[in-house]
Amino acid sequence: MRILVVMLSLLVAACAQAERLPSFLDKNEIENAEFTCLTAEASYSPADQKHVDVLWDETLQYLEAYVVALTTSTSEGCRHSDEAIYETTDGFKRMCIMDQRDMQLLVKHTYQVLNNPDKAKKCFSAREEMDWIYSPGGELEANSPVAQWLDRMTFEEFFETKVTDPDVRARGETFTRNFYTMVAGDDVQLPPQFPYDVSARALPNLWAAVGWFPMYAEESERNKRNFIDVRGGYAYGEVFGHWGLLRIDEINGEKVGAEIGMTAQSVNTFYPYHNHAISEVYYTMREPACVNQFQTFAVRDSNPLVKTVSENETTRVVSFDTGMANEYRMWSSTANDRDPLVYFHQNTLHAFEVDGSCEAKPEEKALVTVWARSNAHDLRNDYGTTLLCESQARPNTPAVRGEVIQCDLTHARW
Repeated sequence: MRILVVMLSLLVAACAQAERLPSFLDKNEIENAEFTCLTAEASYSPADQKHVDVLWDETLQYLEAYVVALTTSTSEGCRHSDEAIYETTDGFKRMCIMDQRDMQLLVKHTYQVLNNPDKAKKCFSAREEMDWIYSPGGELEANSPVAQWLDRMTFEEFFETKVTDPDVRARGETFTRNFYTMVAGDDVQLPPQFPYDVSARALPNLWAAVGWFPMYAEESERNKRNFIDVRGGYAYGEVFGHWGLLRIDEINGEKVGAEIGMTAQSVNTFYPYHNHAISEVYYTMREPACVNQFQTFAVRDSNPLVKTVSENETTRVVSFDTGMANEYRMWSSTANDRDPLVYFHQNTLHAFEVDGSCEAKPEEKALVTVWARSNAHDLRNDYGTTLLCESQARPNTPAVRGEVIQCDLTHARW
């Protein structure tokens, strides 16, 4: 009898694993994969390990839902793939996102994690030692025993002690006060491609304890080209990646370039035109309050509308006229259930405009996304540092719609 029970258990386990191995994956690469971590395995006391285990379980749920969504066909022309917008000028251009080799690797590496969780977990930690990632605090932390255990510096403390610009600080205080509603409100809804909810309502410990970074809030040379409202109203968290909770260098000797996390951008903000030498992906997970509330601009660096101003060994300086006729047609509208997925190739110029005029309480609302980069391991391409564009007429000031903008593009190495 005992032998029969064991055999049945093994059969159930084998069937469960088979269900998690889609036909487009080679099981020989997935099963018994070998992992090389970026750092030594973290060690915790039994009491602390219980918190880490909760965070790990929610991490796996987040990652699994993401790769299922990416490989769910949403149009007749895509097989085992969602459809993504990648350029918005000259008409909206779409592609099957899984046709991109970098995305195939991101999905494969994530399935290797999902099917070898004990091995992958050796590369996972709560990153409690990092002093530059923060807790949103407030109700999000109050609902998370893991975040309370980690006791990171809160957004409130960050904006009070590390942000010197009073206007940015004031924006940050509003962002902090309303962050829970922004990421856990009823209007935060996943695209139908996702098999289940991975919002802060469903995964409260991950969203509270991932470690958020308000990347534009502090003073820097780059922020001369940024807007005050974005500086105080934007943050991201990284779950999987070189700077995240799960830090893997190689799987089966193959470099891992995936970064997967989440972002929040307050409404009534314009995330300025920018670019980076790493490909980037966003899934909108917010139901808009009105039509065209969340708009995206994207133009590839090879587009004839992008003009070369100058060039040297490392950088190509380009310009783009955002005041040209019918510029308003160069912005796509996104929602959780309408064109939720965008993919930006390397050096694509892109921006996000988030309207708040149709919100009853705009201070409580944000555009929330599942965010990823796919080839961040390629150090030849500067790890994807975000470069903000500037006004060509007024250098080192933010580039606004209606004028000629100028951007520095890093030469991408093959």
